[in-house]
Amino acid sequence: MLGELVRSLTNAQVAEDAVAAVATPKIMERIRAAADADRLPVGALVASRIRHLLDHGTEDIWLDLLGVMSGSPQPGAAAIERIIAYAFPDPVRVRIGRSGK
Repeated sequence: MLGELVRSLTNAQVAEDAVAAVATPKIMERIRAAADADRLPVGALVASRIRHLLDHGTEDIWLDLLGVMSGSPQPGAAAIERIIAYAFPDPVRVRIGRSGK
C-alpha cells in the first residue's frame, strides 16, 4: 500500500492534487517558490522530487513513513504529508556569531 501510494505521487496531476489536499500553508509556500524558481508547474516539480526520493532515499525514510502511518487515523494523508516534507525540507538557518563577544 505505501509503495503504491508514494509511486502514484510521481504522476504530476496526482502530486498536484495531493499537495493541494494535505500540504500546510508553510510547505505550500516553499513548493510554489521552488516551482517558480525552476519555472515548472507545481505538480511536475513535486512529482520530480518524489521520484528522486524513491530513487535515492534511504530505508530510514521508509521506516519513518511506516511509523507515521501506524499512529495516524488517516495513514495515507500522514504518509503524503511526510513525504512532501522530505521533498521540500525547511531551509536550515545558521546564525554565525563573532567569537569573543
